[in-house]
Amino acid sequence: MAEPAFTQEVAEKTSTIALSPEKEAVYERITRTLQEYTGGDIIRKVLADGEVPRAYWGSATTGRPHIAYCVPLVKIADFLTAGVHVKILLAGKLFSAQFDKNLHAFLDASKSTLQTVQYRVKYYSKLLKTVFTVLGVPVDKLEFVTGTSYQLKADYTLDVYKFHALTSTREAEHAGADVVKESESPLMSSLLYPGLQALDEQYLDVHFQFGGVDQRKIFMYAAHFLPRLGYAKRAHLMNAMVPGLSGGKMSSSDPRSKIDFLDSAAEVKSKIKAALCPPGEVENNGVLAFIKAVLIPISALRIEQAFNKGENAPVGEGSFVNVGAPDGTLFSITRPEKFGGDIHFSSYEELEKAYVAEQVHPGDLKSGVTDALINLLAPIRKAFDEDEEWQEVERLAYPDQSAAPPIADKKVKKKDVRKSAPTEEERAALRAAKEKEKAEKAAAKATAEGHPLKAAQVQRASQAAIDVQPASVASGSGSSTSCITTTNLPKLKLLAKGKVRDIYALPAPEDQDKLLFVATDRMSAFDVIMNNGIPSKGITLTTLSLFWFDKLKEVIPNHVLTPSPSTCLASPADAWSEFPRSLDEYRDQLEGRSMIVKKCEVVKIEAIVRGYITGSAWSEYKKSQTVHGIEMPAGLVESQKLPKPLFTPSTKADLGDHDENIHPDKVKDICGPELAEQIERVALRLYTEASDYAVQRGLILADTKFEFGLLPDSSSPTGSKLILIDEVLTPDSSRYWAFDAYVPGQPQASFDKQYLRDWLIQGGLKAKEDVTLPEHVVSETRSKYEEARDRVMSLGKFAKHGKIGTQAGDENLSLQTDQVEDAIQEESGKTGKHGKIGVKAGDEDLPLQTDQVEDAIKQESKAL
Repeated sequence: MAEPAFTQEVAEKTSTIALSPEKEAVYERITRTLQEYTGGDIIRKVLADGEVPRAYWGSATTGRPHIAYCVPLVKIADFLTAGVHVKILLAGKLFSAQFDKNLHAFLDASKSTLQTVQYRVKYYSKLLKTVFTVLGVPVDKLEFVTGTSYQLKADYTLDVYKFHALTSTREAEHAGADVVKESESPLMSSLLYPGLQALDEQYLDVHFQFGGVDQRKIFMYAAHFLPRLGYAKRAHLMNAMVPGLSGGKMSSSDPRSKIDFLDSAAEVKSKIKAALCPPGEVENNGVLAFIKAVLIPISALRIEQAFNKGENAPVGEGSFVNVGAPDGTLFSITRPEKFGGDIHFSSYEELEKAYVAEQVHPGDLKSGVTDALINLLAPIRKAFDEDEEWQEVERLAYPDQSAAPPIADKKVKKKDVRKSAPTEEERAALRAAKEKEKAEKAAAKATAEGHPLKAAQVQRASQAAIDVQPASVASGSGSSTSCITTTNLPKLKLLAKGKVRDIYALPAPEDQDKLLFVATDRMSAFDVIMNNGIPSKGITLTTLSLFWFDKLKEVIPNHVLTPSPSTCLASPADAWSEFPRSLDEYRDQLEGRSMIVKKCEVVKIEAIVRGYITGSAWSEYKKSQTVHGIEMPAGLVESQKLPKPLFTPSTKADLGDHDENIHPDKVKDICGPELAEQIERVALRLYTEASDYAVQRGLILADTKFEFGLLPDSSSPTGSKLILIDEVLTPDSSRYWAFDAYVPGQPQASFDKQYLRDWLIQGGLKAKEDVTLPEHVVSETRSKYEEARDRVMSLGKFAKHGKIGTQAGDENLSLQTDQVEDAIQEESGKTGKHGKIGVKAGDEDLPLQTDQVEDAIKQESKAL
C-alpha cells in the first residue's frame, strides 16, 4: 500500500531568498546542528521582511523534567540568541498524545488532578527559565503557553472538526506512528493527536515548529493539511534523536536517563557511573552522545558569549574547561598524573577519535561528564534552594518526589526513650494511629480538591485503621494488612532507593562493611512505581529470598549475614533476635522484610536465564528468530520449553531507567572474559537446580534473573570472589507457572506481576505515572505472590501432597519425599499381607520388604 501523500514532503535546503550577511548569520544559527528541516524559505522570507521569527516547542508536564530536556533546550538557546520569539507549550501527558497542555493532563488516565497539573506547569516554567538564565541566554522573547488559552474556544473546536473531515484514519494513524505508543486497541485520541498538534501552529501564530526527528510524520501531516484549511504552511525544524545514558532513544518523554535537574552531586555521580559506556564504541554510547549534543554546544555558546562581551573564555569553576587548558578547549577531563594527567579537546570529533582509539578510558569519560554536569546543575539547584515560592510549587506539583527541604515542624515532640523493644500490641496501636492519621489527611486533601469523600468511605478508612493487626510472616494470604511503601530511619544514612528496596548504611564503626537491605511493599510495573503498594509484599520477597539463598548456598556463596537464611521458616520474632539491638526502635519497619548483607562491588549485569520462550524473548523471536541476538531453532511456539536453558543477560539500570537486553558476548566487554564465563556458568547451574526443585513443587520456573557481586579475595587469582546478591527467585525477579496448567503454544497464567501488567495495559495505563491500584488488583496481586511463596516453601495448603510433578495426560505420577514417607509409614502399620519378614523376637521396628515399599508407593500414586 502506498504511503500517504503528505509523507512525500522532502527537506527543503535550497535557498531562493537572498539575505543580508547579518540576516544570513541569523538563519544559519536557527538551522545549524539540526538533523533536518523543511520550509527553509518560509524562515528566510520572515527574516527578509524584517519580522521577528516565531517558533513553538511542546513539552509534557506529567513527569519531572530531567537532563534529556537539555537536548532540545540547547537548540532553543540557539533560537533565543538569534532573536526568535519562542513559545513553549506546556502539556500534560499527551491525551495519549496531545489535547491541551494542562487541560489534557487532567483528562489523562494518569489520574493527576487539574490542580496538580497547574502546579506542574508553574514548576516547568520556573525551571526552564532558570536553565536558560544559567546558560546566559536572553529570556525576553521566551513565552510559556497552556492549551486552555485557546483549545476551549469555539473557533478552535470548529477547526478540529474541519481538519478531521479532510483526513482519513489511515493518514492520521500514519502521522502519529512514531510517537503514539502501539496498542491492539488504540484510543480515538491517538488519531486526533497529530491534527491537534498541527492546529497548534495556527493558534499559536508561529512561523515554525521545532521537535525531534521522530515528529517528522506529524510535521509533514501539518504542512499538507493546514493549507487545505486556508492556513499558511509552516517550516519544521528537527533535532537528531540522542541515545540515553543506558542506550536507546533519549527524548523529553522518555523515562530513561533520569538525572533530575535538582539532583545532588552524589546522585549525579552515582547515575553517570552506572551508565553504559563500552570502551572504544560510539554507537548507542549515551555518554558520548550527551557530550556531543549538550556539553560541547553549551561550552561553545559560553565561549561565544564571552567573545561578544570582549571577555576571556570561561575556565575553571562553572565551566567545562580546566584552568591551564590550551586556548580553544571546549571540554576537559581531569585525570591523575599517574594516568597521564588532564586531557583537553577543542571539538567533539577530536574527543570521539581519541575514545575510539581507546586513548580515553570509559571511567575517565564518565568522570569528565560528571564534573561538567555538576557544574551545570549547581546554579540551578542553588536558585531553587533560595526560592521558597519555587520550592512550594515543587512540593505541590510532585508531592511524592519533592526535592525541597521538608517544612519544619514547630511542635517539639518528646523523645520516646525505651529500655526494651515495643510489644506487638504497642506496635499494632502505633500502626493503627498512623493509618487513622493517614485516612484523615486523605479526607482533608480530597475535600480541598473539591471531591470530598463520602461518610461511608471515611468510616471504612477509619475502621481499617482500627483493624490493623501485628505483622507476621505466616503462610497464606492472612498475613499483615499493613503496607510499608517508604521507610524512615533517621539515624541511618540512606544510600540508595530502588523500585522496591531501600539500602542503608549501619551506624556502628564495626559495621562499615555491611549494608541494611529493606524490602518495602512498593510495586512497580513497566519501570514505573505505583502510588500504593501491596501489603506484606516486602516480607514475602525477603522470606522467599532467604529460602533460596539457603537452598543454593552450595552452588555459590551469597551476601546475607543476618538473619541466617535458615530462619526463613522461623517466626519473625526469632529472626529479629539476630539483628543489632540498635535497630529495635525501627522494628515496626524492618521486621520480616530486612537483611544485613556484605557490602560488595555490584556486577553491572542482570544474569537472566530462560528455560521457556515467553515475554520479551517471544516478541523478539517472532520478529527475527533470535533471542537477545542468539539464533534460535525455527518453529518454536509461545511458552515452549527450550532445548536447553539459555543465558540472556541485560545491563543493570538505575531507578527510572530500562535494562537493555544484550548478547552474551557483550558481557565479556563489560566484565572481562573470565568473569563473564563464570557468571554464565553459575547462572545456568542456579537456574537448573531451582527449576528442578520447582517442578517437584508443582511449578515451572520459566525464567529468572540473578544478580552478582564481587568480594575481595586474596586467595583468588583475580583478587575477588563472585557471590549471589540482592533477591533471588522471587515473583519480582522470576516467572513461575503452574505445572499442571501448562499448555505450550499460548500465554500461561503466572505467579508474578503479569496480572498487574495486564490490568494496566487494558486500562491504558501502561508506563504511566501517578497510578493508584484499586483494592481488587492489590488483593489479587498479593494472592499470587503469596501462593508462589507457599508453593515453593511448602507452606499452608501446599505443605504436603499436592499433585506435584504431574501434567494433564501423564500416566506416571511422581511422589514427593514426604508422600513416600507417609505411604511407607501407613503400610508399616498394616498386617495380614506379606508377613513380618525379617523380624526377630524383641524387635520394635518392623522393616518392610522391597515389594511392600513398591506397593505402598503405587497405592499412594493411585490415590492422587
